[in-house]
Amino acid sequence: MSERDSPPPVQRAFSNAPMPREPRVPRIWETLVLFHLGVLVVGLSWWFGGQSPGARQGLLVWATLGALLFFVAWGSLRQVGAAGNGPFRHLWPLLLFDLLVVVSCFNPSTRIVMHQGEQMFQHITPHWSWLPSSARPDLSWRELWQFNGIVLSCYNAFLILQRKRSLRVLLTVIAVNALALAVFGTFQKLTGANGLWFGMVPTLQPYFFATFVYHNHWGAFTTLNLAACLALLFHTLRRGGHRDFWHSPVFLGSVAVVFIAATAPLSGSRSSTALEMLFLAGALTHFLAYTVRRRRAHHESAALQIGAIVLAAVVALAGILYLSRDVIRSRAQLTTEQIQAITAEDTLNSRLQLYADTWRMAAEKPVFGWGLESYGDVFRIFNSQRPGELWFGARVYREAHNDWFQALAEVGFAGTVCLLLLGVAPLWRVKWRRVASSLPRYLLAGCGLVLLYAWVEFPFANPSVMVGFWLGLFVAGRYARLDFVSQQEENGAPHA
Repeated sequence: MSERDSPPPVQRAFSNAPMPREPRVPRIWETLVLFHLGVLVVGLSWWFGGQSPGARQGLLVWATLGALLFFVAWGSLRQVGAAGNGPFRHLWPLLLFDLLVVVSCFNPSTRIVMHQGEQMFQHITPHWSWLPSSARPDLSWRELWQFNGIVLSCYNAFLILQRKRSLRVLLTVIAVNALALAVFGTFQKLTGANGLWFGMVPTLQPYFFATFVYHNHWGAFTTLNLAACLALLFHTLRRGGHRDFWHSPVFLGSVAVVFIAATAPLSGSRSSTALEMLFLAGALTHFLAYTVRRRRAHHESAALQIGAIVLAAVVALAGILYLSRDVIRSRAQLTTEQIQAITAEDTLNSRLQLYADTWRMAAEKPVFGWGLESYGDVFRIFNSQRPGELWFGARVYREAHNDWFQALAEVGFAGTVCLLLLGVAPLWRVKWRRVASSLPRYLLAGCGLVLLYAWVEFPFANPSVMVGFWLGLFVAGRYARLDFVSQQEENGAPHA
């Protein structure tokens, strides 16, 4: 509701008429969006996290349906005045990013040649050297299709879900699915399975977990799931209405959070384990501060309750360490061996050299990059750990193990800035100081940790992680707006 649509403060103060409300989205659209996103989150995570050829084909189809749902629903909402120009305000960076990639696809920087009976890609100077170009237009088209489908599907939560309850239902689906995957993965790990689905699907990666081929992808996925769980827990805690902590859904939810968090060290992911421990430590500190404030408000001592909470946290940590003792021991031994190797060689290890070579690749075309999804083929030229060749078709490194550097190498500074603006746009105009709920803040904290994680790994190469990230970001932005509006309505003030 805009300022001009609401009555003046004096008139409203002496009027018993209810405040005008913005048009509601038809319930059918909320139901369709919840169903579509629920299937996307659950189906993709159980289908190898989207990392199999079949899963990626299914993702393209289902995400395309989400994009169609976006356009159809937006047209319907505009007719009832419930959509406005919101998508343009938030998705203009996506349109600009799409333009850059589409132009690059029509300006290839490679040609297909035959070399010793094999089809290879040879680097050439693009026809328009001052425009964006792509070394692999075929892969750029496919990746752009997938990216737009994911973003628009997740943006449906921002555009169409106009009730906080609907957003919490979606987060509940995410949390329950995460717990089910954690239980499945734990049993699979404890039984000594040598492949996915209890050994039925073999994998060359020894540190797989649950249905995820790569343990670090599972770690990033779990971080986002923990954010959703903690967001719901602190919402339930703030709402109250329970006799005490031990007789509320918060207690059972806390047990679920601990169980989900235990899968990070159990999977063997060292970096994600450190991030999740940091995340949980912050949440525990928040909970202790809340407990102290509540006790002081009732003029009661918080010492006993604080002691019980700390004891429970220590017991939970001990249980996690005991459950993951074998994996932690082997990963600690590997870490020691890696440190000793680096010290003995007195040189940068292969990971740091990989980053340096990726940066050289990005510096070669700093504005527009080499083309979306072209890293795996182009990097062969810049790989100093293997003699560079003009011909590149062999797959040495498909990922840079640093999503930030890889983005700069593939889409340059121009494309990377567009992606950053796409994440900031739905959060920009939110008056965060007047948002009372901690739910959106926990979702954004999870997204922030994954962005931090992307400096040392490649979480966004996993479709499930990408869906979880954009969904968490858009749900946080939407929930914050709804919470601010509800606060304004409770105080009898107009809202924008």
